[in-house]
Amino acid sequence: MKMQAEVIREGELEKRSDSLFQLWKKKLVVLTKDSLSLFPDGHKRAKGKELGFGSILKVDCVERTGKYIYFTIVTKDRKEIDFRCPDQSCWNASITMALIDFQNKRAIQDFKSRQEMEQAAAPCNNKMLLFANASRPLPGPHSLVLC
Repeated sequence: MKMQAEVIREGELEKRSDSLFQLWKKKLVVLTKDSLSLFPDGHKRAKGKELGFGSILKVDCVERTGKYIYFTIVTKDRKEIDFRCPDQSCWNASITMALIDFQNKRAIQDFKSRQEMEQAAAPCNNKMLLFANASRPLPGPHSLVLC
């Protein structure tokens, strides 16, 4: 069973359809720290589409008109998903900030993981260097390195 993530924001956005006529369709949108979920016809009971932040590259192409803000979510596989929201709602800013927060946390985790792996490997590498640089073998059990 999937745990419910804490909702940052919930409301309505319009998504441009992929159909020939590219109509704008209203979607109920739920923004969490890990994803953006889209529900058709404004109902969370219906099957929604989840855009995990791990699959999103950026929020792009912000344009303001008198009535709407238009923006595009670009996925890592270069798919572009167009949205619009009322000018004062600032959904594009909310999504961008949540995405940046997610990407920063992921970068810190990756850095810490790399650092831990390097530190775990470092003692073994140092011992190997000591033995490789020794002009003569050390007597006893010290001549065997186990890592």
